[in-house]
Formats: sequence, structure tokens, C-alpha cells
Amino acid sequence: MIKKKKIWILMVCSILAITGCSNKDTEPTMEPVAGLEKLGSIQVVAREEGSGTRSTFAQLAEFQTDENKEKKTDLTREDAQIAENAEAVIEAVKADPATIGYVSQGALEKETNVKVLTVNGKKVDEKSGKYPLSRFFYLAYGGKLTELKQDFLMFVHGAGQEIVAKNYEAVGKSSSFLSNKSKGILRITGSTSIEPLMQELAREYQKKNPNATIQIIPSDSTDGLTQTMAGNSDFGMSSRELKDYEKELLDYEIIANDNIAVIVNPQNPMEDITLDILKKIYTGEINQWKEINEQ
Repeated sequence: MIKKKKIWILMVCSILAITGCSNKDTEPTMEPVAGLEKLGSIQVVAREEGSGTRSTFAQLAEFQTDENKEKKTDLTREDAQIAENAEAVIEAVKADPATIGYVSQGALEKETNVKVLTVNGKKVDEKSGKYPLSRFFYLAYGGKLTELKQDFLMFVHGAGQEIVAKNYEAVGKSSSFLSNKSKGILRITGSTSIEPLMQELAREYQKKNPNATIQIIPSDSTDGLTQTMAGNSDFGMSSRELKDYEKELLDYEIIANDNIAVIVNPQNPMEDITLDILKKIYTGEINQWKEINEQ
């Protein structure tokens, strides 16, 4: 059995050597873009530390660091402009033709004054698994579910999925919902990317259960999870995957699928960008727009 296994491994290695199959070879390439030289220096906008959008973007573009070895969680360039929410990213991109940023797809619902780039040739409205900057939205909680918490989660996974599907990809089928009319207050803290969706879910739920009051406190994913672990919040909104220690202390539900949009000013002539170029821009390896044509 061991001998056969070795032969199989050698055959696979030989095939890979002949075909030249590697991540580098399969990485999409970009055609030269006329007019990039007119934009000058690249102005980068990133989200704040603790942002789930920033964490997921860095992970998928492969410039996260090992948190056990580095104080910083990613290699975002030091001169990046830091925005506290998606609206600030959008405004920065609208104001400067040389600026690039990233936001939740849902943040662009009514925004027409920025250009959304395709990534590796895929549009931002591609279904999950196809667009390379795809992620889940999570709702985390600690301890035993109260009747009110359980009722709200049932709404989110049932009738709430119709609301999710307006601007995101639903993770379940919409279904009818009959509230148990539990009384109480739910405090939900965390991701500003999830906040608009959660506000709409909360409004619709309270129509079905007027006995409930839902308070939504936007901050960031890390803070939302921390507040929930500390018992200061009933639910934590996270737009990044939970870390191992968070998974040990919290239960969590996936409530939606979201794509992270890469946006530039409409005056930017680019239409597509690769993950490799994004990584080089956000880590400072590429500093001038014209350098993209030299890769």
C-alpha cells in the first residue's frame, strides 16, 4: 500500500511539472490600461483595525499576518487613509480620481457616483463561490437563548431572508413567520457593514412583535463579538469569520452572504483588477497607477 501511494504521488507531481500547474500560472493577468499614467500616485483607503470588512479583504487578497508573530493583523500600507465606515470610503473615492477603496456590496445600493471594478474578471453581483471577495455575515450570541432571542433568530432565518435577498445573497429560503410575541429588549452590537441590513430586519421584526424593542449599536466586528462575550450585548454582528477563541465562547448563525466591492472614481479608466494587483497596491508594492501596466 505504501509503495502504491508513493507511485501515485510521483505521478501527480510529474503531471504538475509537465503542465506547469501552479497558483502563479493560473493567476489572471491584466491587459495594459490607457490613461493610468495621468492619475499619478495611488491614494489608498482602508477600513479601521477591528473592521470585519478589512480583515476579510486582507485575508482574501492574501496580506494578513500571523497574529502570534505580528502586532498588526494585516500588512495594509502605513500611508493608507483610514475610514470608520463604508460611507466614508465612498466619499473619499468620489472626491479623488486617484483613490481606491473597498466596501460591502450592500453599501452601494443607491450609490451611482463610483465605479465598481470586476475582480479577476468577476462582477460583484456574482453568486457566492464565484466572486473572489465573497464573505458571510454572522450573528453571534452567548449562553442559553431566551424566547425573545430565539424568536428573532427564527424571523431572520425565515421571513427575514426575503429582506436579505434585496441587496445580498440569502442563505436560506424565505418562509412564513408567526412570532411568539415575547417581551423584552434586544441589544445588537458590531459591524457597520451589517448595520443597514440589521436595521431593516429589526424594523420588520418589531412590526410582527410590537412587544420587542431592538437597539442596534454600530461599531466594528471585533467590538461586537467582544461585547457579546462580555454579556453587554445580546447579539454581535460580525462581517468576518470568528476566530477560534470566539467560536469557543460564542454560538453563531450565518445570516447572509455579502461580496466586498472594489471601488474607484469614475474618472479612473480601469474596469477590472486582479487580487494580486490589489495586494500589491494595499501593501505598498505598487505606488503609482502607471506601475500596474508594468506588472
